[in-house]
Amino acid sequence: MNRSAVFLSLASVLLFSSEASALGFADGIKIGELTHDSVIIWARLTKNEVADRQTDKWDPENQNWEVPGQGGELRITLRQPGESMSLEQMPVQVDAATDYCHQARFHDLKSSTQYTVTIQGKSGEEKAKIMTSFTTAPLPSADETIRFTVSTCQEFLRRDDIANGHKIYKSMLAEKPDFFIQTGDTLYYDRPDPFAKDIGTARYKWNRLYALPFLRNFHQRIPSYWMHDDHDVLKDDCWPGLSYGDLTWAQGLKVWREQTPQGDEPFRTIRWGKNLQLWLPEGREYRSPNTMKDGPAKSILGKRQWKWLEKTMGESDATFKLYISATPVVGPDRKGKNDNHANDGFHFEGERLRNFLSSIPGCFVINGDRHWQYFSIDPETKLHEFGSGAASDEHAGGFSMKNKEAWQPFLRIKGGYLSIEVTSEKAIVVHHDVDGNPVNETVILAR
Repeated sequence: MNRSAVFLSLASVLLFSSEASALGFADGIKIGELTHDSVIIWARLTKNEVADRQTDKWDPENQNWEVPGQGGELRITLRQPGESMSLEQMPVQVDAATDYCHQARFHDLKSSTQYTVTIQGKSGEEKAKIMTSFTTAPLPSADETIRFTVSTCQEFLRRDDIANGHKIYKSMLAEKPDFFIQTGDTLYYDRPDPFAKDIGTARYKWNRLYALPFLRNFHQRIPSYWMHDDHDVLKDDCWPGLSYGDLTWAQGLKVWREQTPQGDEPFRTIRWGKNLQLWLPEGREYRSPNTMKDGPAKSILGKRQWKWLEKTMGESDATFKLYISATPVVGPDRKGKNDNHANDGFHFEGERLRNFLSSIPGCFVINGDRHWQYFSIDPETKLHEFGSGAASDEHAGGFSMKNKEAWQPFLRIKGGYLSIEVTSEKAIVVHHDVDGNPVNETVILAR
């Protein structure tokens, strides 16, 4: 059943301009953290309606794809079609302190119900408006087919359509998924151009990425969940307390939390009907240093998150229970890595996690981080893991078909995304190339 937003506005079909003008929402709308009774709507007020694209070559004196914010007032309203009453947030002021971003939380919504969203902006005499719609998730008792997509590892300079962005967003939008999960490495602070070694440049990289038409149009229609990893918080293989140039750990988290819809906790579980429950753990904010000696005390998840995971998974009666991980749990990973549960550096906790997840009926793993597509079955626990692959073919790599293990039914060193369809009888996991073509399909029967 498709629940994706279908409402279009004039602003949603604008692409880019070298002479952008007029107050607007150049970074579109982000519909986040959707449940059967709540949602978070994100918006950023911008000086222009679309990105000011002057050049595609980076020049610190003439930045490409500039998306300057604008101080002013935002008002976000939700309404059920045909209903006279609306859910309206009081106007809020946005300014440079939050990069002109605002998130509005709405509670007590009706399940399986469409809502239209209207966002109004005002700065002086200038006004702007953008609209969309979404449909809330079904109740936990509802026996419905749910379909969603997953991606990871996207970089501005490795987009495969220079004018519009990553082609996977056009391909995924055509599938009309109920929702989307971004599993981390949303962008890369520690890759050119420019390297984001201060908070201003970090924000700039977010602003230009989500002003790309393919990304903007997708997120304006499809409810999404964002997970972070290392490159979109600070730098490669980072942990709490580190810094990257002048960009501190605290600043990295601040930018993350202002640029994506965020709930109260970075780890969460979401129910989508009778047959699907998702767990989105957090893999950076509670971890031990990678340099620490492996053993019972070394952890990626931390004690509080482990307690939450064991309790909520044990209580769930969903047919399929999906552990969505920013990094691999099963692997195999490439040589020299020491940052995730598939590596020797976290072997003790990795074994604990694989044993636990494999004991949960209907559980399998969807993961990001790796730049290749794969399906692996852990030889010890038989836990299934599916890697979505990077967001473009240019970003794919770091592994070889020569490294394919006997317990790896599928391996492809290309970009693309995953789609997952869940019913009361089975889960169908499909790897797609960047154009949306299926390249591998796996069926997991309910048990």
